Amino acid sequence: MTTPRTGAGHDINPIAPCVITGGRDRLMESLFVTLIVILILGPLVGSILGILVHPTSGLLCAGFGFAAGVMISISFLDLIPESMRLLSVSWILVAFTLGFAIMFALDQLLPHFHTVANTDEKANLKRTTLTLIVGISLHNLPEGFAVGAAFGSMADLGLIVAIAIAFHDIPETLVPVASSLATSGSRTKALKMGGLVTAPTLLGFAIAAVFTEHISDVAVAFSLAMTAGIMIYISGDELIPASNSFGFTHIATFSLAMGILFVISMRYFI
Repeated sequence: MTTPRTGAGHDINPIAPCVITGGRDRLMESLFVTLIVILILGPLVGSILGILVHPTSGLLCAGFGFAAGVMISISFLDLIPESMRLLSVSWILVAFTLGFAIMFALDQLLPHFHTVANTDEKANLKRTTLTLIVGISLHNLPEGFAVGAAFGSMADLGLIVAIAIAFHDIPETLVPVASSLATSGSRTKALKMGGLVTAPTLLGFAIAAVFTEHISDVAVAFSLAMTAGIMIYISGDELIPASNSFGFTHIATFSLAMGILFVISMRYFI
């Protein structure tokens, strides 16, 4: 398991180094497990909502806006400032652009939210649902990597990013689960579809957690700036347009602000 980087070193009591090291390792293991639980919780809530209830347009509007606010604020208040400690501005621009470009390429190659929203042919709903599930699953791989990269840099930063991704995954999982239920009529199959779109997030997280353990601090900083590019693209291309598409512009705006305030307030607790 990866051991996140820490800030300036502190003197360790030479009398009980093993106790201190063991306690820190247990804390890191607990945080690692907590991140996995958070990453699973978002899609789980989305799956339950997709099966049991029909969320109102206002609720979806607020959810998308809130998730966008969380991601934008994390990118500019945490990820980029952290990467600037070790990278020059030019390298941050390269890393940010690379992350942005990766998500743009995936968006061009794979179906996403817009597919179901803009589909008028009911006969094609089953095929649309399948392609949507495949598309979201592959989109979730770099999102999981974003959490792992943040955790590899700082444990508390990883926790914040995991919460942001979890909020984003609730509506993202709700859409394919609800569509699968509509086409198959089986809640069991719909839940399986929710698990299918969740697996790549956990895979991306595991890859990044292992990856950041074996690379330099500079490379970790590069991955953080790249993660910021990924999250800004998700916010600007998916979450904000989706939030405004319901017609509740004030709800969209206020929920965006609430997401930003949420991240700022979390600094007092994490």
